[in-house]
Amino acid sequence: MWKSILSGVVLASALFTSSDVNSQIIKTNDLNRYCDQDGINRQTVIYLDQGVIAKRDALWYKDIVNKLRFLPSERVKVVTIKDGGSEVELAWEGCYPGWTPENAKKIKESEGAMTLFTGSALDAVKDDLKFFTNNFQRALAHPLAGSKYEDKPRFTMSNFPAKKLVEALYYDSKRLDLDNGVSRVIVFSDMIEKSGLVDHKNMRPVETAEAVAKRFPMFLNHADFYIYGINYTHSESDLNTDMERFWRDYLLHSGANIAHYGNQLVVPRGDENFAVTSYTGYIVDGNGNKIITKMRLGYFPNGELTHSVLTVGDEFLPIKGSIIKSGQNIQLTGTVTASTFDGFSEGDVVKLAGSLKDMQGQIGAPDDRTVDKKGQQYIFDLSLSRDANLSL
Repeated sequence: MWKSILSGVVLASALFTSSDVNSQIIKTNDLNRYCDQDGINRQTVIYLDQGVIAKRDALWYKDIVNKLRFLPSERVKVVTIKDGGSEVELAWEGCYPGWTPENAKKIKESEGAMTLFTGSALDAVKDDLKFFTNNFQRALAHPLAGSKYEDKPRFTMSNFPAKKLVEALYYDSKRLDLDNGVSRVIVFSDMIEKSGLVDHKNMRPVETAEAVAKRFPMFLNHADFYIYGINYTHSESDLNTDMERFWRDYLLHSGANIAHYGNQLVVPRGDENFAVTSYTGYIVDGNGNKIITKMRLGYFPNGELTHSVLTVGDEFLPIKGSIIKSGQNIQLTGTVTASTFDGFSEGDVVKLAGSLKDMQGQIGAPDDRTVDKKGQQYIFDLSLSRDANLSL
Protein backbone atom coordinates (compact mmCIF):
# COMPACT_ATOMS: atom_id res chain seq x y z
CA MET A 1 0.00 0.00 0.00
CA TRP A 2 2.68 2.49 1.06
CA LYS A 3 4.81 1.53 -1.95
CA SER A 4 1.95 2.39 -4.30
CA ILE A 5 1.37 5.71 -2.54
CA LEU A 6 5.04 6.63 -2.84
CA SER A 7 5.14 5.69 -6.51
CA GLY A 8 2.05 7.81 -7.02
CA VAL A 9 3.87 10.81 -5.58
CA VAL A 10 6.88 10.20 -7.81
CA LEU A 11 4.64 9.88 -10.86
CA ALA A 12 2.75 13.03 -9.95
CA SER A 13 6.03 14.85 -9.47
CA ALA A 14 7.04 13.93 -13.01
CA LEU A 15 3.76 15.31 -14.29
CA PHE A 16 4.69 18.72 -12.91
CA THR A 17 8.13 19.04 -14.47
CA SER A 18 6.79 20.39 -17.75
CA SER A 19 8.14 23.76 -18.86
CA ASP A 20 4.56 24.85 -19.51
CA VAL A 21 3.65 26.73 -16.31
CA ASN A 22 -0.07 26.37 -16.98
CA SER A 23 0.25 22.59 -16.95
CA GLN A 24 1.14 22.75 -13.27
CA ILE A 25 -2.44 23.64 -12.32
CA ILE A 26 -4.92 20.76 -12.51
CA LYS A 27 -8.33 21.80 -13.79
CA THR A 28 -11.55 19.85 -14.14
CA ASN A 29 -15.24 20.56 -14.07
CA ASP A 30 -16.38 16.93 -14.28
CA LEU A 31 -17.25 16.71 -10.58
CA ASN A 32 -19.46 19.80 -10.41
CA ARG A 33 -22.68 17.79 -10.62
CA TYR A 34 -22.07 16.57 -7.06
CA CYS A 35 -21.60 20.04 -5.55
CA ASP A 36 -23.98 21.97 -3.30
CA GLN A 37 -26.26 19.19 -2.16
CA ASP A 38 -28.61 20.08 0.69
CA GLY A 39 -27.55 18.74 4.07
CA ILE A 40 -23.79 18.80 3.34
CA ASN A 41 -22.36 21.70 5.32
CA ARG A 42 -18.59 21.35 5.12
CA GLN A 43 -15.67 22.12 2.84
CA THR A 44 -12.09 20.91 3.33
CA VAL A 45 -9.13 23.12 2.45
CA ILE A 46 -5.64 21.57 2.50
CA TYR A 47 -2.61 23.87 2.73
CA LEU A 48 0.78 22.36 1.85
CA ASP A 49 3.91 24.27 2.87
CA GLN A 50 6.34 23.87 -0.02
CA GLY A 51 9.16 25.08 2.23
CA VAL A 52 9.20 21.78 4.16
CA ILE A 53 8.44 19.38 1.30
CA ALA A 54 11.25 17.49 -0.45
CA LYS A 55 11.12 15.61 -3.76
CA ARG A 56 12.25 12.31 -2.23
CA ASP A 57 10.17 12.52 0.93
CA ALA A 58 6.55 11.38 0.99
CA LEU A 59 5.91 10.66 4.67
CA TRP A 60 3.69 13.75 4.99
CA TYR A 61 1.62 12.49 2.05
CA LYS A 62 0.82 9.23 3.82
CA ASP A 63 -1.01 11.00 6.64
CA ILE A 64 -3.41 12.80 4.30
CA VAL A 65 -4.14 9.85 2.03
CA ASN A 66 -4.68 7.38 4.86
CA LYS A 67 -6.54 9.54 7.35
CA LEU A 68 -8.72 12.04 5.46
CA ARG A 69 -12.26 11.06 4.55
CA PHE A 70 -14.88 13.20 2.82
CA LEU A 71 -18.64 13.61 2.62
CA PRO A 72 -20.61 13.21 -0.62
CA SER A 73 -20.73 16.65 -2.31
CA GLU A 74 -18.02 18.09 -0.04
CA ARG A 75 -15.84 20.63 -1.84
CA VAL A 76 -12.14 19.82 -1.47
CA LYS A 77 -9.40 22.36 -2.23
CA VAL A 78 -5.65 21.71 -2.31
CA VAL A 79 -3.51 24.83 -1.96
CA THR A 80 0.29 25.14 -2.14
CA ILE A 81 1.93 27.71 0.11
CA LYS A 82 4.88 28.66 -2.06
CA ASP A 83 8.40 28.49 -0.68
CA GLY A 84 8.98 31.68 1.29
CA GLY A 85 5.46 31.77 2.60
CA SER A 86 3.43 34.75 1.44
CA GLU A 87 2.24 33.43 -1.95
CA VAL A 88 -0.31 30.64 -2.40
CA GLU A 89 -1.46 28.71 -5.46
CA LEU A 90 -4.60 26.62 -5.86
CA ALA A 91 -3.52 23.25 -7.21
CA TRP A 92 -6.98 21.73 -7.65
CA GLU A 93 -10.51 21.63 -6.32
CA GLY A 94 -13.44 19.31 -6.81
CA CYS A 95 -16.56 18.00 -5.10
CA TYR A 96 -16.39 14.50 -3.66
CA PRO A 97 -18.46 12.08 -5.77
CA GLY A 98 -21.57 10.70 -4.12
CA TRP A 99 -25.18 11.49 -3.38
CA THR A 100 -26.95 12.12 -0.12
CA PRO A 101 -29.57 9.43 0.66
CA GLU A 102 -32.32 11.91 -0.21
CA ASN A 103 -30.85 12.76 -3.61
CA ALA A 104 -30.03 9.13 -4.41
CA LYS A 105 -33.67 8.27 -3.75
CA LYS A 106 -34.89 11.08 -6.03
CA ILE A 107 -32.54 10.01 -8.82
CA LYS A 108 -33.66 6.41 -8.58
CA GLU A 109 -37.34 7.36 -8.59
CA SER A 110 -36.95 9.74 -11.54
CA GLU A 111 -35.12 7.18 -13.69
CA GLY A 112 -37.67 4.42 -13.35
CA ALA A 113 -37.41 1.26 -15.46
CA MET A 114 -35.27 2.90 -18.15
CA THR A 115 -32.16 2.13 -16.11
CA LEU A 116 -32.48 -1.51 -17.21
CA PHE A 117 -31.36 -0.36 -20.66
CA THR A 118 -29.38 2.84 -20.10
CA GLY A 119 -27.85 2.30 -16.69
CA SER A 120 -28.39 4.55 -13.69
CA ALA A 121 -26.79 7.90 -12.98
CA LEU A 122 -25.93 6.35 -9.64
CA ASP A 123 -23.55 3.95 -11.41
CA ALA A 124 -21.26 6.78 -12.42
CA VAL A 125 -20.18 7.41 -8.84
CA LYS A 126 -17.70 4.53 -8.81
CA ASP A 127 -15.81 5.81 -11.85
CA ASP A 128 -15.98 9.40 -10.62
CA LEU A 129 -14.46 8.31 -7.33
CA LYS A 130 -11.47 6.94 -9.22
CA PHE A 131 -11.24 10.19 -11.17
CA PHE A 132 -11.41 12.24 -7.95
CA THR A 133 -8.77 10.12 -6.20
CA ASN A 134 -6.37 10.36 -9.13
CA ASN A 135 -6.67 14.15 -9.38
CA PHE A 136 -6.58 14.60 -5.60
CA GLN A 137 -3.32 12.66 -5.29
CA ARG A 138 -1.77 14.56 -8.20
CA ALA A 139 -2.77 17.81 -6.48
CA LEU A 140 -1.07 16.71 -3.27
CA ALA A 141 2.13 16.32 -5.29
CA HIS A 142 1.87 19.84 -6.69
CA PRO A 143 4.41 21.38 -4.23
CA LEU A 144 7.05 18.91 -5.41
CA ALA A 145 7.46 20.68 -8.73
CA GLY A 146 8.86 23.84 -7.20
CA SER A 147 10.60 22.35 -4.20
CA LYS A 148 14.29 23.19 -3.89
CA TYR A 149 14.95 20.21 -1.60
CA GLU A 150 15.81 16.71 -2.77
CA ASP A 151 15.65 15.26 0.75
CA LYS A 152 13.77 16.40 3.84
CA PRO A 153 15.38 19.64 5.04
CA ARG A 154 16.78 20.05 8.56
CA PHE A 155 17.11 23.46 10.19
CA THR A 156 18.43 24.96 13.41
CA MET A 157 17.64 28.19 15.21
CA SER A 158 20.39 29.92 13.22
CA ASN A 159 19.37 28.91 9.70
CA PHE A 160 15.58 28.76 9.40
CA PRO A 161 14.67 30.10 5.95
CA ALA A 162 12.45 33.15 5.50
CA LYS A 163 8.78 32.20 5.70
CA LYS A 164 5.66 34.38 5.86
CA LEU A 165 2.84 32.02 6.80
CA VAL A 166 0.86 34.83 8.44
CA GLU A 167 0.70 36.74 5.17
CA ALA A 168 -0.16 33.59 3.22
CA LEU A 169 -3.21 32.93 5.38
CA TYR A 170 -4.13 36.61 5.54
CA TYR A 171 -4.18 37.12 1.78
CA ASP A 172 -5.95 33.78 1.21
CA SER A 173 -8.51 34.10 4.03
CA LYS A 174 -11.44 34.65 1.64
CA ARG A 175 -11.11 31.01 0.63
CA LEU A 176 -12.75 30.12 3.93
CA ASP A 177 -15.77 32.36 3.37
CA LEU A 178 -18.92 30.27 3.22
CA ASP A 179 -22.51 31.48 3.04
CA ASN A 180 -23.91 28.34 4.57
CA GLY A 181 -21.31 25.95 5.90
CA VAL A 182 -18.16 25.27 7.90
CA SER A 183 -14.51 24.83 6.91
CA ARG A 184 -12.18 22.04 7.95
CA VAL A 185 -8.60 23.19 7.28
CA ILE A 186 -5.67 20.78 7.06
CA VAL A 187 -2.19 22.34 7.19
CA PHE A 188 1.08 20.49 6.61
CA SER A 189 3.88 22.74 7.83
CA ASP A 190 6.47 23.09 10.57
CA MET A 191 4.66 26.42 11.30
CA ILE A 192 7.92 28.31 11.80
CA GLU A 193 7.10 31.90 10.91
CA LYS A 194 10.41 33.53 9.95
CA SER A 195 9.63 37.15 9.21
CA GLY A 196 9.79 40.57 10.82
CA LEU A 197 6.63 39.67 12.77
CA VAL A 198 8.27 37.12 15.08
CA ASP A 199 11.53 37.26 17.04
CA HIS A 200 12.67 33.67 17.63
CA LYS A 201 15.28 34.61 20.25
CA ASN A 202 12.98 36.78 22.33
CA MET A 203 9.60 35.14 21.84
CA ARG A 204 6.61 36.65 23.57
CA PRO A 205 3.94 34.54 21.88
CA VAL A 206 0.79 35.99 23.48
CA GLU A 207 1.79 39.62 23.05
CA THR A 208 3.10 38.92 19.54
CA ALA A 209 -0.12 37.18 18.50
CA GLU A 210 -2.17 40.15 19.65
CA ALA A 211 0.06 42.61 17.82
CA VAL A 212 0.05 40.54 14.62
CA ALA A 213 -3.76 40.24 14.78
CA LYS A 214 -3.95 44.04 14.74
CA ARG A 215 -1.52 44.34 11.84
CA PHE A 216 -3.03 41.48 9.80
CA PRO A 217 -6.67 41.34 10.91
CA MET A 218 -8.63 38.58 9.22
CA PHE A 219 -11.78 36.55 9.79
CA LEU A 220 -11.50 32.82 9.12
CA ASN A 221 -15.22 32.05 9.42
CA HIS A 222 -14.82 29.99 12.61
CA ALA A 223 -12.89 27.26 10.80
CA ASP A 224 -11.33 24.28 12.57
CA PHE A 225 -7.60 23.85 11.82
CA TYR A 226 -5.78 20.50 11.95
CA ILE A 227 -2.07 21.27 11.77
CA TYR A 228 0.67 18.67 11.46
CA GLY A 229 4.37 18.64 10.58
CA ILE A 230 5.52 20.19 13.86
CA ASN A 231 9.14 19.24 14.57
CA TYR A 232 9.35 17.84 11.03
CA THR A 233 12.36 19.93 10.02
CA HIS A 234 14.15 20.63 13.31
CA SER A 235 14.50 19.81 17.01
CA GLU A 236 13.96 23.23 18.58
CA SER A 237 11.41 22.16 21.21
CA ASP A 238 11.26 25.51 23.05
CA LEU A 239 10.64 27.35 19.79
CA ASN A 240 7.89 24.85 18.91
CA THR A 241 6.18 25.55 22.22
CA ASP A 242 6.29 29.30 21.65
CA MET A 243 5.12 29.02 18.04
CA GLU A 244 2.19 26.83 19.06
CA ARG A 245 1.05 29.40 21.61
CA PHE A 246 1.46 32.15 19.00
CA TRP A 247 -0.58 30.31 16.37
CA ARG A 248 -3.33 29.28 18.79
CA ASP A 249 -3.81 32.85 19.94
CA TYR A 250 -3.41 34.47 16.53
CA LEU A 251 -5.91 32.14 14.86
CA LEU A 252 -8.32 32.52 17.77
CA HIS A 253 -8.11 36.31 17.38
CA SER A 254 -8.85 35.67 13.69
CA GLY A 255 -11.98 33.60 14.32
CA ALA A 256 -10.49 30.13 13.93
CA ASN A 257 -9.83 27.23 16.28
CA ILE A 258 -6.83 24.87 16.26
CA ALA A 259 -8.44 21.49 16.86
CA HIS A 260 -5.10 19.65 16.57
CA TYR A 261 -1.46 20.75 16.49
CA GLY A 262 1.28 18.13 16.34
CA ASN A 263 3.77 16.06 14.40
CA GLN A 264 1.24 13.72 12.79
CA LEU A 265 -2.21 14.42 11.44
CA VAL A 266 -4.94 13.69 13.96
CA VAL A 267 -8.40 14.31 12.57
CA PRO A 268 -11.82 12.87 13.47
CA ARG A 269 -13.50 10.51 11.06
CA GLY A 270 -14.64 12.70 8.21
CA ASP A 271 -17.20 10.64 6.30
CA GLU A 272 -19.99 10.79 8.91
CA ASN A 273 -22.42 13.62 8.21
CA PHE A 274 -23.49 16.02 10.93
CA ALA A 275 -26.28 18.53 11.51
CA VAL A 276 -25.43 22.19 11.98
CA THR A 277 -27.62 25.16 12.95
CA SER A 278 -27.04 28.65 14.32
CA TYR A 279 -28.65 30.65 17.11
CA THR A 280 -28.84 34.24 18.33
CA GLY A 281 -29.54 35.35 21.88
CA TYR A 282 -27.94 36.99 24.87
CA ILE A 283 -26.01 36.51 28.09
CA VAL A 284 -27.08 38.41 31.20
CA ASP A 285 -23.97 39.77 32.91
CA GLY A 286 -23.49 40.47 36.62
CA ASN A 287 -25.03 43.94 36.25
CA GLY A 288 -28.14 42.66 34.48
CA ASN A 289 -26.98 43.83 31.04
CA LYS A 290 -27.81 41.70 28.01
CA ILE A 291 -24.79 40.93 25.80
CA ILE A 292 -25.49 39.70 22.28
CA THR A 293 -24.44 36.07 21.91
CA LYS A 294 -24.44 33.71 18.95
CA MET A 295 -23.91 29.97 18.73
CA ARG A 296 -23.15 27.56 15.93
CA LEU A 297 -24.24 24.09 16.99
CA GLY A 298 -22.89 21.13 15.03
CA TYR A 299 -23.40 17.57 16.16
CA PHE A 300 -23.11 13.98 14.94
CA PRO A 301 -25.99 11.47 15.17
CA ASN A 302 -24.53 10.17 18.46
CA GLY A 303 -24.80 13.68 19.95
CA GLU A 304 -21.09 14.54 19.96
CA LEU A 305 -20.49 18.21 19.18
CA THR A 306 -18.43 19.20 16.15
CA HIS A 307 -17.61 22.62 14.66
CA SER A 308 -19.49 24.20 17.59
CA VAL A 309 -18.73 27.74 18.78
CA LEU A 310 -20.11 30.59 20.87
CA THR A 311 -19.45 34.24 20.17
CA VAL A 312 -19.89 36.86 22.88
CA GLY A 313 -19.78 40.27 21.27
CA ASP A 314 -16.71 40.07 19.05
CA GLU A 315 -15.07 37.29 21.05
CA PHE A 316 -14.92 33.66 19.92
CA LEU A 317 -15.26 30.56 22.14
CA PRO A 318 -14.91 27.08 20.61
CA ILE A 319 -16.82 24.44 22.59
CA LYS A 320 -16.80 20.67 22.77
CA GLY A 321 -19.26 18.32 24.45
CA SER A 322 -22.49 16.58 23.55
CA ILE A 323 -26.24 16.88 23.31
CA ILE A 324 -28.90 14.41 24.40
CA LYS A 325 -32.13 14.41 22.38
CA SER A 326 -35.46 13.12 23.65
CA GLY A 327 -38.24 13.75 21.17
CA GLN A 328 -38.29 17.51 20.59
CA ASN A 329 -36.29 18.21 23.74
CA ILE A 330 -32.52 18.46 24.06
CA GLN A 331 -29.91 18.95 26.73
CA LEU A 332 -26.48 20.35 25.86
CA THR A 333 -23.37 20.07 28.02
CA GLY A 334 -20.24 21.69 26.67
CA THR A 335 -16.84 23.02 27.69
CA VAL A 336 -15.03 26.09 26.38
CA THR A 337 -11.77 24.84 24.82
CA ALA A 338 -10.02 28.16 24.17
CA SER A 339 -10.35 31.89 24.86
CA THR A 340 -8.35 35.08 24.36
CA PHE A 341 -10.35 37.45 26.57
CA ASP A 342 -11.17 37.93 30.24
CA GLY A 343 -14.91 37.34 30.04
CA PHE A 344 -14.72 33.57 29.83
CA SER A 345 -11.89 31.07 30.08
CA GLU A 346 -10.84 27.68 28.80
CA GLY A 347 -12.65 25.09 30.92
CA ASP A 348 -15.80 27.13 31.50
CA VAL A 349 -18.99 25.09 31.20
CA VAL A 350 -22.02 25.65 28.97
CA LYS A 351 -25.32 24.00 29.95
CA LEU A 352 -28.47 24.45 27.88
CA ALA A 353 -31.88 22.82 27.74
CA GLY A 354 -35.01 23.21 25.65
CA SER A 355 -35.63 22.39 22.00
CA LEU A 356 -33.66 22.84 18.80
CA LYS A 357 -35.71 26.01 18.34
CA ASP A 358 -35.15 27.70 21.71
CA MET A 359 -32.66 26.95 24.50
CA GLN A 360 -31.96 28.45 27.89
CA GLY A 361 -29.25 27.75 30.40
CA GLN A 362 -26.01 29.06 31.84
CA ILE A 363 -22.35 29.60 31.05
CA GLY A 364 -19.48 30.00 33.47
CA ALA A 365 -17.82 28.07 36.27
CA PRO A 366 -18.48 24.34 36.72
CA ASP A 367 -20.10 25.03 40.11
CA ASP A 368 -21.68 27.94 42.02
CA ARG A 369 -18.80 28.22 44.51
CA THR A 370 -16.52 29.93 41.96
CA VAL A 371 -16.56 33.73 41.95
CA ASP A 372 -15.05 36.38 39.68
CA LYS A 373 -12.56 39.12 40.62
CA LYS A 374 -15.35 41.20 42.13
CA GLY A 375 -16.51 38.33 44.32
CA GLN A 376 -19.63 37.76 42.24
CA GLN A 377 -20.88 34.35 41.26
CA TYR A 378 -19.24 33.30 38.02
CA ILE A 379 -22.32 31.80 36.34
CA PHE A 380 -24.42 33.76 33.85
CA ASP A 381 -27.82 33.13 32.27
CA LEU A 382 -27.83 32.35 28.56
CA SER A 383 -30.80 32.33 26.16
CA LEU A 384 -30.74 31.39 22.45
CA SER A 385 -33.23 31.13 19.57
CA ARG A 386 -32.62 29.38 16.26
CA ASP A 387 -31.79 31.47 13.19
CA ALA A 388 -33.63 31.01 9.91
CA ASN A 389 -30.31 30.30 8.14
CA LEU A 390 -26.84 29.19 9.14
CA SER A 391 -25.28 32.56 9.88
CA LEU A 392 -22.22 31.83 12.00
